[in-house]
Amino acid sequence: MAKLTPRLKFFAITIDELLLVPLLIVLAYYFVPELLLFTIVASIVGAAIFVAVKYRLVYDSLKDGSYYHYDLEGTKCLVIETVTPSAGKIKVGAEIWEARTDSGEIPPGTEAVVLSREDFKVRVKPWQSD
Repeated sequence: MAKLTPRLKFFAITIDELLLVPLLIVLAYYFVPELLLFTIVASIVGAAIFVAVKYRLVYDSLKDGSYYHYDLEGTKCLVIETVTPSAGKIKVGAEIWEARTDSGEIPPGTEAVVLSREDFKVRVKPWQSD
């Protein structure tokens, strides 16, 4: 899958809102033609303000890197289905993840720690308190 730049991501999530501007202008043309000029000016200015505010609030989260909620390395979890090198499930917070281990088997009910995340699977090891 091709990686999109943050600017392209922003454009992709903003284009649908901006398509409402011409729709609003067309509706004003047919239903309230006496307010057409006001509608054009107000919708263009409003769209510009909307894009500027959305850019300020959203753009940083679109930069490359993982979404912080899914930086799971070092997170404690609970094994809910025996974790082996080829299968298993863990629970992190309210989410259930596919899990694998490099160290034999981890039985259900055991606390573990996430070592890494590979797509939708995590690599875990048994948790040991220091």
